[in-house]
Amino acid sequence: MKTKLMQLISALVFLILAVGAQAMEPATTEHDTMAGMEMGGGEIMLPEVTVDGVKAMAHLLDTSKAMAEAGMSTTNHLMITFTDLATGKVLDSGMVAVKVVDPAGKKTEAAQMMAMEGSFGADVALSEKGKYVFEVGTKLGQGEKRQFLFDYMVK
Repeated sequence: MKTKLMQLISALVFLILAVGAQAMEPATTEHDTMAGMEMGGGEIMLPEVTVDGVKAMAHLLDTSKAMAEAGMSTTNHLMITFTDLATGKVLDSGMVAVKVVDPAGKKTEAAQMMAMEGSFGADVALSEKGKYVFEVGTKLGQGEKRQFLFDYMVK
């Protein structure tokens, strides 16, 4: 009897927390999905890009608050997962670097993206409003070079 009561209470607490968390998610509009899809929790999914049989899925995470508290100027974490379309396997080894072109057209130096659990990531600064372009150069798996372009509009 006690076990069933505890299971019922646990299920109710889980349900309340799940509904509460969903209610806290920011609302998105159709307009938000044009340049990148809001994922909630500060995560933005950029449109997929495919080059020479490799699909790249990029996400931007808003890290501005934590970075500012740490005295750093970066505002977002760019994370990209590469998948070989022929095999369906994630390409998680090789070299990946990103250059960021800001709204004024100024391009940063190439920053190496670090391999992290099947993806590659780097911190970037998106401090001005306007369109940013991410030029991502790769040499994955067998060593073939590819370049992927992503863009994102800071409002």
